[in-house]
Amino acid sequence: MVQSGSATFADPGDYEAAIGIGGASVSLVINSNEPFKARLTWLKQRHLCLLTGREAVPRIACVSLELNRAFVSFPASSSAALIWGGVALQFGDIVFHSPGERAHQQSNRAGTWGIASLPSDQLAAYGRVLTGVDLISPPVSRILRPRPATISRLRRHHVSASRLAETKPDILAHEEVGRAEEQEYIHALVNCLTAEDAHGNLSIKRYQEDIALRFDDALTNRVNRPATVREACAAIGVTEQDLRLCCIEVLGVSPSRYIQLRRTNAERGNFNGLMPSRYLKGYIARHRH
Repeated sequence: MVQSGSATFADPGDYEAAIGIGGASVSLVINSNEPFKARLTWLKQRHLCLLTGREAVPRIACVSLELNRAFVSFPASSSAALIWGGVALQFGDIVFHSPGERAHQQSNRAGTWGIASLPSDQLAAYGRVLTGVDLISPPVSRILRPRPATISRLRRHHVSASRLAETKPDILAHEEVGRAEEQEYIHALVNCLTAEDAHGNLSIKRYQEDIALRFDDALTNRVNRPATVREACAAIGVTEQDLRLCCIEVLGVSPSRYIQLRRTNAERGNFNGLMPSRYLKGYIARHRH
């Protein structure tokens, strides 16, 4: 059964919960004094799941992906300034994620992102049919740069599917139409995944991301939660200089600023959102088709 819908959010917690529809767990730290506002559009078909997020303020996201699905994400607008695991993405780049990947994505201004996923065995099967090669998620994420015509085709299908989910979801509910849309999108996606890597050796970035994740975990841990940068460094076993460098590269802010942002976000508590948490499940259920 096709499930689709679109919603506007003024509460980061509700937005995080809605993103979970696509098999991604997200924890946001808002890096702005401006009111939070975002729109999420989702489409779940037989195999394919698509999300489009439009955000009006900069934020830092810690993202965890479902283990048994293959995920691809990308900047969905030229205005988006997305950084994944410390690597700045160009408009036209895509991230082919590793199984169950966990990493940070930051944006330093308003922008739009897209993500597509399907069961790992289905991606392998489609790859075998379309390219003669089993496509499997890489052991570590890869940043690919498809040829302009190839990525443009994927973006067109993503925009088209998102627009139908927002404005004409009943069309997607027709089996033949939905299946054709899904097949065309997957074909475009598979072509993108045969592209070359856009970056060389990313081992340093992965090392920095690992430290940033450990820092995040230390700040989240309810037992002996560090309140200062020095305490955080002691908890994860790195120098203050190394932690500062990793945070600047991966999170876009210093360790002390990140601690302050997390504290400020927690103090804000529940926002007066357009979509209160207790209504979120009901809203999504009503907008499934």
